[in-house]
Amino acid sequence: MKKNLVALAVAAAFVVPGVAFAADTSNADTGPVVFGYAQITGAQQFGTGPGSSNGLVFGANRIRLGFKGEAVPGVTYYIQGAYDEAGLGNANALFPNSAGLLNNGLGGNIGGGAQAQLMDAWINFAPVPFAQLQVGKFKTPEGLEYTGTAGNELTFIYRNMNQSLLPGRSAGAMFHADDVMGTGLGYAVGIFDNTSLDTGTVFSNANIGLGALNNAGQAPLMNGNGKYIVSGMLKYSMGPLLTAELSGSMGTNPSRGTDNLTSWNVGVQGGMMGIHYGAGFTKASGMYPWDYLTTSAYSPVTYAATDWHAELAANLYEMTLTPDWLDVEAAARYDQYAVHGQGTLGNATVGLNYYVNPNNPHAAEVQLNYILATRGGSINNAYGIPNGIAPINGVSYNTLMLQFQAGF
Repeated sequence: MKKNLVALAVAAAFVVPGVAFAADTSNADTGPVVFGYAQITGAQQFGTGPGSSNGLVFGANRIRLGFKGEAVPGVTYYIQGAYDEAGLGNANALFPNSAGLLNNGLGGNIGGGAQAQLMDAWINFAPVPFAQLQVGKFKTPEGLEYTGTAGNELTFIYRNMNQSLLPGRSAGAMFHADDVMGTGLGYAVGIFDNTSLDTGTVFSNANIGLGALNNAGQAPLMNGNGKYIVSGMLKYSMGPLLTAELSGSMGTNPSRGTDNLTSWNVGVQGGMMGIHYGAGFTKASGMYPWDYLTTSAYSPVTYAATDWHAELAANLYEMTLTPDWLDVEAAARYDQYAVHGQGTLGNATVGLNYYVNPNNPHAAEVQLNYILATRGGSINNAYGIPNGIAPINGVSYNTLMLQFQAGF
């Protein structure tokens, strides 16, 4: 009897608080849902020359783990950690001949090399569907592929090179909505801290205002410099057939002594019956923050950089040309990055994707890419560095890549 009473008391100690907590939240907590994926990548570059990094290299393009859910009706959260480019390590953007295995330390997926970081952390308030508020660290609303296609859903192993001309991720607040009142129109407009948190973009620079008044009784995180990145996007969707967007951003570069930093982007993507397409154009201008934008290293000059890309893919299974156990997709893309008056870098990519389960294609897939690189101007030979400096996602040498992906 005593043992039963003790057991009942112990059970009550655990169950009663749980019941009380459930009553307090009205069972509205639908999470967290745990998700993640890993991309294990092998790469071989050709024509790198004597003394350059060469040979086959294995690494992890992206490793992601996150949590998402609904705290209460209308309030959702999303937290994602990342350890990207493990083993593929790129160079520091200011010292391009430093550690790095691809491109002899040039370019890559995210400049700065492998590092563990909190990639996203945001809360979304949606009192009404057409006026939602998102706060935290997340992607600024510019660039259709960058904002609309997750890293584990890409047609190619690397995104296109326009990522280096976008603000990327930063911390801030954004009003947004998709398919407003059933019209197919969507919008997003936000204000963010005065630097991109993605190393190597044109908006990456130190917020020198932080901590400037630290001795005046203000904590560093409570003291900005009064300058911000402002981004906005307007898009229209006709479902899977077509999505088009126009977006842009304005920011500052106090470390280079200018307030003039702008970018804008236009893009389209869509498809039907197994045929998928995408295209975009991006232009950025201002004071250069990274050396790949100018031939005058460490001498502040203005720049104007552009990127355009076009891609086409054909999924043979979706076109009913292969059985479900052979869900393969052939793809091709041309991507050209140019700095006005300096030089160009072109990457032509042909790819083949194999999806293990066509009902859940990105849960397990294999991607094979061959990238043909063409260079000209300062990107071909800047500061005495062979073959210059490549932007984010760019390769300076012909590159063969094989990637295995699995996620949940």
